[in-house]
Amino acid sequence: MRNQRSGASSRAEQRKNKTDRFLNWTIGIVSLLILAVGCIILIAVFNTSNPRPAAQPASSLAQTSASSSQAKGPDNSSSGDSSQSGSSQVSNEGSSGSASSSTVSDENHQASYDIGTADWNAQVQAISGATGISVSDMTIHWLGNGGSPNSSLARVSPKSAQTSIYVVHLIYQGGKWQADNVTKPGQ
Repeated sequence: MRNQRSGASSRAEQRKNKTDRFLNWTIGIVSLLILAVGCIILIAVFNTSNPRPAAQPASSLAQTSASSSQAKGPDNSSSGDSSQSGSSQVSNEGSSGSASSSTVSDENHQASYDIGTADWNAQVQAISGATGISVSDMTIHWLGNGGSPNSSLARVSPKSAQTSIYVVHLIYQGGKWQADNVTKPGQ
């Protein structure tokens, strides 16, 4: 009787050892798969080919703002002689000083992202002017805070081309919303 008990006991131990080994192997394989998937996700996050506009350094935003203001400058002058362009440069320099004083007064402004408010409508009008898409033909995918109380970021597209998404950075300056940077689809 003793032999039978020890034989049964050893078979049970062998079966238990096989089960333990199998479970240990499966736990190891699942752990490796979890690590592999985690690595793939991290690599995908760090290797994005489409950088976000909100992550642009301030210097690049200033450069695009300066280039857009330079582009607007010649449109405002009626003739192209050098004396008028010199005076427009002086007036631009003077307006940059007044822009800083208007920024101080604009610090009390609180952007509203509630549909139908005056602030929302002013932002939509500024987006429409910057992209050339009429308000009635525009789909607003997202309109929200652009990183500060006086800036907004919007993603819009024409209703006829939902995949052509414009990214528009707006700033509140001089008592109104103005487009600071527009990224067109495919750029």
